[in-house]
Amino acid sequence: MGERISNDLLQAGPSAEVSTTASASLAQVWAVFVPIDLAQVFPRGSGPIPAVVGTSDQTGPWDVVGSARRVRLADGTSVREEILGSDPCDGAAPRKGRARFAYRVDGFTGPLSALTTAAFGEWTFVEAAPDRTEITWRYAFVPRSRLAAPLLVLIITIFWRAYMRQGVENVRRLAEPR
Repeated sequence: MGERISNDLLQAGPSAEVSTTASASLAQVWAVFVPIDLAQVFPRGSGPIPAVVGTSDQTGPWDVVGSARRVRLADGTSVREEILGSDPCDGAAPRKGRARFAYRVDGFTGPLSALTTAAFGEWTFVEAAPDRTEITWRYAFVPRSRLAAPLLVLIITIFWRAYMRQGVENVRRLAEPR
């Protein structure tokens, strides 16, 4: 399953990657990440990319492959997320110093629906030391057409990376002990 998701990311189209290191154990980061409130991760937008205000219609636990939900955005639009991979899953703790979470986004109802049919996201967590966890988030869009691809690259370059940076830093901040 992991190889399929990595291939989906590679073949999807325009993409971005951001990373940070949390001063927290892998178990602590994972325990915060899986049930995290997306409105805390993305409380502000970036240019035309709106903030997240909440989620609805979740079909199962948020670390079980096949679970899906609708992500509600501040401009009234939404997207659908579905889990493609979670290791560990079913509430289990991370093992062997690694954890991974991958998902597909589709059902765009806003302006991005004119440019993309889907996107793939993948979060990886690697325990660098007992109280240090490297967090990496990769994201790739599937362009609706050849004409849409350059516009997606522009949006990623100007706005999406800033949105991702905000998100990964908020995950780090929420996972670190206070």
